[in-house]
Amino acid sequence: MAKQLRLAREALAFSPLLPRQVAPPFWSWRAVAIGLLLLPLNLYWIGVTEGLWHALHMTTLSLPMNALMLLLALSLLNRIVAWLRSSWALSSNELLLVFLALTVQSVFIGHDQMVSLFGVIPAAAWYENPANRWETLFFRHLPDWLVITNKAAVRNFYLGGMQFYGSGLESFWLKPALAWTVLLTALFFGYMGLTGPFYHRWAHEERLSFPILRLPLDIAEGRLHWRSGLFWGGFALAALVQMVNHLNWLYPRVPFLRLRARDRDLAWYLTEPPFNAIGSTPLALYPFVIGYGYLMPLDLSTSAWFFYLLRKVQRIWGAWRGWFRLRRFPYENEQAAGAALAIATLLLWRSRATLTTFWRSTSRPNQHPLPPLVTALLLAFALLTCWGISVKGGLLPGTATVFWLVHFLIALTVTRLRAEAGPPSHSLLFANPQDLMLATWGTRAFRSGELTALALFFWFNRLNRNHPAPVIMEGWRLTELIGAPFIKTAGLMSLMAVLSVVGCFALYPHLFYREGAETRVGEVVWVGQDTFNRLAAWIGNPTLPDYWARSFVAGGFAFTLLLNTLYHRFPWWGLHPLGYLLGTSYAVDFYWLCLLIASTVKWLLLHYGGARTAQNATPFFIGLILGDSIVSCSWSVYGVVVHKPMYDAWI
Repeated sequence: MAKQLRLAREALAFSPLLPRQVAPPFWSWRAVAIGLLLLPLNLYWIGVTEGLWHALHMTTLSLPMNALMLLLALSLLNRIVAWLRSSWALSSNELLLVFLALTVQSVFIGHDQMVSLFGVIPAAAWYENPANRWETLFFRHLPDWLVITNKAAVRNFYLGGMQFYGSGLESFWLKPALAWTVLLTALFFGYMGLTGPFYHRWAHEERLSFPILRLPLDIAEGRLHWRSGLFWGGFALAALVQMVNHLNWLYPRVPFLRLRARDRDLAWYLTEPPFNAIGSTPLALYPFVIGYGYLMPLDLSTSAWFFYLLRKVQRIWGAWRGWFRLRRFPYENEQAAGAALAIATLLLWRSRATLTTFWRSTSRPNQHPLPPLVTALLLAFALLTCWGISVKGGLLPGTATVFWLVHFLIALTVTRLRAEAGPPSHSLLFANPQDLMLATWGTRAFRSGELTALALFFWFNRLNRNHPAPVIMEGWRLTELIGAPFIKTAGLMSLMAVLSVVGCFALYPHLFYREGAETRVGEVVWVGQDTFNRLAAWIGNPTLPDYWARSFVAGGFAFTLLLNTLYHRFPWWGLHPLGYLLGTSYAVDFYWLCLLIASTVKWLLLHYGGARTAQNATPFFIGLILGDSIVSCSWSVYGVVVHKPMYDAWI
């Protein structure tokens, strides 16, 4: 098995991402213009579907489904244009530049970024009541330039029935919009400065495969196997099951196929102790996730589901042994946090020579996206701005320093996770600065104002799923592949980030004041309630340092270092430290079974048919991805047109 795992990494890493000979420098202003023109369409589609209706969750995927479908539609339209007049057609490089703009837009517009932020800004005012005592506990600490504290001003945000523009309520949103736009822009610049020095080592020395970019490259360069029977077999299978479920949504007499995580769960059948300690264990069968799982490196997909199941075994073992004093055993949050910090530490240690060379250079080192001076300026601006806003928001200088240090270390880990593993989605719910700091020192060590600021900054640390840092790293890779100047691509990504944030502040209040956030309870409601319920618990029930939690953080850190040593020193060892992070955190809970199926099929093909057979089977799994995505997105667009929520095919 271990030998086959190593063979899979070499033969099936799917890296058409080797440097290509292009005529530098490439740039296309019409591709930039198309990206700008698609921004309002992308914004409205995601805003209505994910923000208003809490459906489909396209942007929670590592490869946003909406961006992939817009690229596919643009590519097909481009073929028609080329047939009519070839000089007007876009090149593959231009298509990829448009795709880069779409991914940056999607990461900010979507579910875990601006949609979540709009849950935080008005929630304290609306959900405060005498029973929860929020006004007594923390209202005096809420910065009026980050949130709205006037209940009348947010009433129709939740209930709907009002035209926002012209209502006079715009002034309540102006200061939070400006403050959060500055913070998010600074964070984006910080991620650019963080990822730039690592790019050359990851792409050229370690030759990471960037699995997420495989499909966009195939679409843009016309490498899809349209004439393959395997492709159409996978396409038809995925499209059929999604079409059946979408029709069932409209016509209940049509049979329903239970494919989603919410539709089947192993915990429903394990009702007796100690097995009922297993907790929710979804048995989801998402066709497109099986396709993405096949494109992942085999050792990483196998490690992810293995450590997920090991986590469940730990729960059952703890219940069987009666370890009730360890009320949160096996401390999954802390294990995941320790793993994330260990991976970031390993990345810094292994790259120390590259980083030293980069920072000592007086000009741009070969193949690095940005010169050292520009990188230093970006990092200085980002860190000082983030630190200053957090201190003004209530954190002490030392607390703010630790908070942002942990935040950027986790961002580096998430970036590596995407570049090397390319999981379909990565909800690192348990790896965040807030939980780590409060478990280490206890809530009693922090003032109420500090706890308030930590709660307000929880939304962008909460899941690490819609994360800009890996999108930037993938943007650097695409930039090199198409031969574009890095500095221009950096400008394009920054422009798209700022315009996306501004666009959300322009559109989302209009949508929510008209329709009402509580008409279909989703992320906007949940994130707001969770943020301030969490804050009320922190202040109202002070805790001491959790020494067991500290121990499991240290244990997760040490175990990750051990896994890394075993993986790199013993060819027969197949369990990857990134798989431990995926399996221990919340990342693969919804789709572990899909990874199990995909990795088993890949291993069988490799073992009995060889690398060529496994490679030749790839079109079937590409077909699963596109069949599922096209049907789901088509119904989503139809729902936006008729203003009616459609079947939620993901999560």
